[in-house]
Amino acid sequence: MHTVPELVKLLGLSTENQVRNRIEAVRDLLLGSIRRGPNNQLLLTDDGLALLRDLQTLCESGHTLTEAANVLRYRAQREEEKSTGVLSDVVKFSPKEGEAGGGGWEALVRHLEAEVRDLASRVAALEAALRREAPAAWWERWR
Repeated sequence: MHTVPELVKLLGLSTENQVRNRIEAVRDLLLGSIRRGPNNQLLLTDDGLALLRDLQTLCESGHTLTEAANVLRYRAQREEEKSTGVLSDVVKFSPKEGEAGGGGWEALVRHLEAEVRDLASRVAALEAALRREAPAAWWERWR
């Protein structure tokens, strides 16, 4: 069992608040791995430490804490679906194999990637338009 001060060192963070924020971000995934010790101290098992390390790796790769937590929730959901063979309601709405757009989450991810690329190109076009020289004020021609 690891305490919060130990987790600061193990995760390479600088403050206990960073560890506590990460624990809060994935508390639902840590339910079996988190305990209260003497003096109401937070204790985390080795499985919980592995989950926090995965979270930290995602954060270091450029994800926000919320995005990284959602990625871990998605992974946990996929592992649960593989082990039980039951699809969740979130997966059921997505396109089926053979339909337009492919199947499941992969199709949704491809669609969202295309949408992000489209939005990025639109933002670039708007920024280019803003950089262009603005027309002179209407009264400037009479000066």
